[in-house]
Amino acid sequence: MTPHLRLRSGLALLTLSLSSGLFFTAAPSAVAQAISLDLLQRDGFGVVPIKRPQPNTLTVDATINGRKLRLNLDTGWGDEGITLDQDYARTMRVPTEPVKEFGRSASGKEITGVTRGRADQVLLGNVQMAGVPLFFAPLRSIQHEASRRTTGVNGFLGAGFLRTCSAVVDLHNLRLYLRPPGTGKRAMIGPGLKGAGLAEAPFLMRGHNAYVQVEVNGVPGHMILDTGATLAAVDTRLAPKMKTAEFISRAGVIDAAGVISRTKFAKLRSFKIGDVPVRAPDVRMGTFGFYGASRGEVIGVLGMDILGRNGTIIDFGQQKLYFYPLTQ
Repeated sequence: MTPHLRLRSGLALLTLSLSSGLFFTAAPSAVAQAISLDLLQRDGFGVVPIKRPQPNTLTVDATINGRKLRLNLDTGWGDEGITLDQDYARTMRVPTEPVKEFGRSASGKEITGVTRGRADQVLLGNVQMAGVPLFFAPLRSIQHEASRRTTGVNGFLGAGFLRTCSAVVDLHNLRLYLRPPGTGKRAMIGPGLKGAGLAEAPFLMRGHNAYVQVEVNGVPGHMILDTGATLAAVDTRLAPKMKTAEFISRAGVIDAAGVISRTKFAKLRSFKIGDVPVRAPDVRMGTFGFYGASRGEVIGVLGMDILGRNGTIIDFGQQKLYFYPLTQ
């Protein structure tokens, strides 16, 4: 598998005038309504409501050192704590120190000027924690006018933090379940979800990034599990192997380092998570730094247009995905 890439994608969609077929829908809805994970609270999990201010965009409200903030629930953001825009380094009034080699954005540009501290108190839903690592970084994607207008987020809640808290991300009911370290017991949700008709696929954590095996038009590779990406995306250098033609789209992206890229779309004949076929729209094509850094092993990001429409549940404790197969 690929070496640790220290990826902080922070991808934000710049143009939102897309077809409704790309919007987040968990299907089939009749079955989705029957799934509830509230029994996790018996195992020591707290509950955080997930909001959806825009199609395929997930946020959670947090109170950090008494200050109310909105965070992008972004499994493509790879650090062990909470990352806030650098302006909050002054207002939080916590001791900080410089961070070396924080990581790279989706375009491959290094993110610099980052400092680190710790929060005295973090409140997420009914979950209260102390000593949570805080990072302050120049987050160009959320500073962009379009992002401020549509989501108004102040930072990212990423994969490393979610793994530390054995998180379960429930896209059926828009709930995030967290179990702080040293409390409760492991969740065992697989048998019940498979009994409800969901398929199961593992994902791999390398450092603080989550990778899942996929197959796009018959071409295997790994994608970064990325609830922060509105649309799934594949590196354009894979197009010849996919045997597909790209066509112009009206969508562009800005990553965490502020690099703006225009993207195209390509027709999909098939898409698999693990070895399970799933529903997928036409896929966005762009140029990503992680493709070259991984020697072509990491081919793209698995975004909310696929995760949402297939009713995905992400279990960070067991490192498993649950979703509706195409035959469902």
